[in-house]
Amino acid sequence: MIPTCPACHSDQIQHCHYGKRAGGTIGTVAGAFSGASGATAGALEGARIGATVMRFAGPTATASGAVLGAISGGLIGCVAGLKLGEVVDQELLCRYRCTQCGKHF
Repeated sequence: MIPTCPACHSDQIQHCHYGKRAGGTIGTVAGAFSGASGATAGALEGARIGATVMRFAGPTATASGAVLGAISGGLIGCVAGLKLGEVVDQELLCRYRCTQCGKHF
């Protein structure tokens, strides 16, 4: 059932998804930073061990580990943020906006 606007009774209603958008953005950024820093910390230990075996693998392993950590962390953070934002949208924020009068409800 499509809701109607309580103010003007229009059926021109739009889903807002404010929490979902904010959660996805914040989760992506936080996950990317967390993944990059975690991968860098782990890669530094691996680079130290690898440097004794192969001299030029250290910096390359650290940079590629940070990039892959940022990508995977960003993806995981985005998915978690979207799910949390969806719950916030349903429980706390206004879910709809009337395109005729601009009322949120």
